[in-house]
Amino acid sequence: MSTPDPFPMIEVALKQLLERDLAGAEGKVGGDLSYDGVADFYVWIGLVPGGASNALEGTWIVDIDVFSKGYGVSMNKALAIESVLLKPGGHRTSTMRIDSASQNTGPADRPWDDDSVFRVGATYVFTARRSG
Repeated sequence: MSTPDPFPMIEVALKQLLERDLAGAEGKVGGDLSYDGVADFYVWIGLVPGGASNALEGTWIVDIDVFSKGYGVSMNKALAIESVLLKPGGHRTSTMRIDSASQNTGPADRPWDDDSVFRVGATYVFTARRSG
């Protein structure tokens, strides 16, 4: 008996893509809505209710937020994410092929309880299918 993935498949694919193309050694990418301040920045990937999917393909709405101790770092990383995700031609990871990506809202400040942490996020819509 297998255990389910902790992330839905689109979140796993986005985590792979952003770790490969963006994060580098100075940042972290994950699904826990927390920032410990140790990494220069933290990218949070959160599935938004809505969309439609089955075991092979679907359309997903995803929030992607960047946390850091500086507004400029958060905004610059959010804009870099936008550039990576909206690149024409789609993306392929070990788990999915992302056929298209669009934005519902572009990078903007989002509220956070800790005034020493800056949060900038955007909402994306992805159409993708499982690859293997």
